[in-house]
Amino acid sequence: MADVLVPKLNNNDTTYVLVEWLVEDETEVAVDDAVATVETSKASEELVCTEAGVLRHVVPAGSEYAPGTVIARVVPPGTPRAGAADTAGALDSGSTATAEVRSAITAPARAMMDELGISEAQVHALGLKVVRSSDIERLAASAADGTKTHKLPAGQRAVARNVTDSHSTIPAAYTAMLVDVGAALDLARATARQLRKLVGVPELLVAAVATLHKRFPLFFAHPSDEHTARLSGACHVGVTIDVGKGLYVPVVRNADQLSVGEIAAVTTGFRTSALRGSFREQDLADGTIAVTLHNDPDVTLAVPFIFPGQTCALALTGARTEVVAAAPGEFTTRTVTNIGLAYDHRFINGHDATLFLRAVKEALESPDCLAEGS
Repeated sequence: MADVLVPKLNNNDTTYVLVEWLVEDETEVAVDDAVATVETSKASEELVCTEAGVLRHVVPAGSEYAPGTVIARVVPPGTPRAGAADTAGALDSGSTATAEVRSAITAPARAMMDELGISEAQVHALGLKVVRSSDIERLAASAADGTKTHKLPAGQRAVARNVTDSHSTIPAAYTAMLVDVGAALDLARATARQLRKLVGVPELLVAAVATLHKRFPLFFAHPSDEHTARLSGACHVGVTIDVGKGLYVPVVRNADQLSVGEIAAVTTGFRTSALRGSFREQDLADGTIAVTLHNDPDVTLAVPFIFPGQTCALALTGARTEVVAAAPGEFTTRTVTNIGLAYDHRFINGHDATLFLRAVKEALESPDCLAEGS
């Protein structure tokens, strides 16, 4: 017999939602068969069997369970069901599942909850097995005082936890530098035509940052305590993606080993996953540095928070045209942007931050080296 456990998928959530069973109760399964889908605040993950046999559900879908909770067992064919005691034993065996079975809330209903400021506690109090948008409409209509509140959706609650953790534990400083991105834009357009992929300054910035991994190891390090940082042998660059369905920071893994074209392929996949809501936890894990994107042309300054477990984060603001002197009495225009760096002042000082930004600036203003192998 083998237990199917809720794994620990990240450090941000204390419970995950068992969204659905992919295999019916009392159905034979093989090793590595996907049997259930769990959802964190940012991603979904399929759980697989480690042994062959008959899958026996222990808990229902639609509820939240903590890591370590036994949600099913794989037993030999013909094994009699132990009854209610079996389920109780699973939930009491060192796990911390939610004490009550909670309602399964459909996506339209959850969207309406967010819009109307209706809490999950109010919804679960209805006692319905499945809550639909019509149920939310009735609940909203029955509100006595008409007061509206807004409860953060799960994804934004994860952002809130990270922001709070960052600002309460990381003494951050910030420096920004002006960068002429005219040559970078020309290269991006040429590369996009050549590869028939969406390539822009963000992809070139990821490539530029990746080239600095060995030269500036502390910028890619993981703080262990107040005075120690663990240097990372890998260069995994997180990139913010927000297509209107929540903020995600998926990771371009081993970015220092990828061409600009390969980076563009990865970021294109990120946008697709963000639109579909199909990120997996492994897509969001193990970042060593972050690049945050603020592409509106009127944004000239953005100060990112440093993700817990990292030492710095860059911010790319919108590109804009400015007039500059070309010769006595003559003027021309150029396209520029501000690139900012928020850094953990315990490990990085302003001098090194300036050197790092200067290196990024040089790479983007003379980007031919980034084009090699693109």
